[in-house]
Amino acid sequence: MNKIYFIGIGGIGVSSLARYYLSQGYKVSGSDLVSSEITDSLEKEGIDIFIGQKSKNIRNDLDRVIYSAAVKKDNPELKEARKLKIPSATYAEALGELTKQYITLAISGSHGKSTTTALLSLMMIEAGLDPIVIIGTRLKEFGDSNFRLGKSRYLIIEADEWNNSFHQYKPTIAVITNVDKEHLDTFKNLQGVIKSFNKYLGNIAPQGKVFINAKDKNSLQAIKGISAETFFYNKKSFSKWPLQVPGEFNQLNAEAAWQIAESLGVSKKEARTAVKKFNGSWRRMELLLPKPATKLCRRCIYINDYAHHPNEIKAVGKGIKQAYPKKKSVVIFQPHQIERLTNLYSDFKKSFSDFDVVGILPTYEVAGRELKGGKTAKDLFNDLKKKNRAYYLQNFEDVLSLIKELRQEFKQEKLVVTFMGAGDIDQEVRKHFNSKLLPT
Repeated sequence: MNKIYFIGIGGIGVSSLARYYLSQGYKVSGSDLVSSEITDSLEKEGIDIFIGQKSKNIRNDLDRVIYSAAVKKDNPELKEARKLKIPSATYAEALGELTKQYITLAISGSHGKSTTTALLSLMMIEAGLDPIVIIGTRLKEFGDSNFRLGKSRYLIIEADEWNNSFHQYKPTIAVITNVDKEHLDTFKNLQGVIKSFNKYLGNIAPQGKVFINAKDKNSLQAIKGISAETFFYNKKSFSKWPLQVPGEFNQLNAEAAWQIAESLGVSKKEARTAVKKFNGSWRRMELLLPKPATKLCRRCIYINDYAHHPNEIKAVGKGIKQAYPKKKSVVIFQPHQIERLTNLYSDFKKSFSDFDVVGILPTYEVAGRELKGGKTAKDLFNDLKKKNRAYYLQNFEDVLSLIKELRQEFKQEKLVVTFMGAGDIDQEVRKHFNSKLLPT
């Protein structure tokens, strides 16, 4: 039995790939710096998990080591693997190898990748196409997993642009949901983002297909000079999809998924049936319920969302207002990375207009990927309070106190409280709330 070891196995992408190899009969093990819901679930599935990364975890009987792009060159496990001459590859390199073995459908874009990937997967499953799916979120439809084992030759992947990861992939069909000023630690500026997407699309063979949002001007720049056949969606209005999750952006995600599904022979009836069944994704407008010990209003609506870019914040805020127009909308936001907050600061200041109350937590800093200096969460709070009702919150206890205070103020109205960010705010939220979507 081949043995494979993953460094950073608790990551949402790496854990999905680990599950793929487990499904193929490999003996899988791996490590992460801290335990999490993901590492706990992997252990229950039969994967050996090490918390803490030490050279002694790497043994010379391993056939391969795969590591997250966030792992540094001086990581003790990676150094030991190289010392023992164990073949090693990044997550993107390993996933790239798989894209050459299957008919690969890749979903990329600055925003909307996970939901579009989920919807395409469900459409294809409904039509009997039985794909393998590697996705960057957890789905109820996949048994609370980020991986689905199908028996067909189709592989659906979420193709992330950070660190130019998607340059490793060779898809047959790709969709670009949008191209935005994101991951500027990798790309420096918007033109750098567009150039990277263009290089990625050059990986697609001339007989392949690319689906593009016709109203996204940056995506239109990204397709210049590519040889694959290009198709456009969102050129004109389309009939509304029967989604349970709100937001115009999710309607666009469904339309993008449908364009690919239709090219594979999926009927509109099958696609609409699949969309009706979609319950939503982990950390994407995920509905929560407070735990009894938390002692919060149980009639209020609580939402958890991964949004950490100004355009994502605006899209979620607008979607919540559309879904709950008569309720007071509160957002608790944890900025993610000093560099992102600094580079997009002017956009962040304008992104909270659809929320009635804004609470700002200290910035979540990513080890090894941070600026010295730059804008702070306190800066953002000070600028927001000039136009918004804003609070600076030192910790999650402050968050709970604010919710209780607002509930007393708005006695006749239900509150909609959205917890937002890509950092450890999710871990704090899970201490006090259960997901209405996924089992706890």
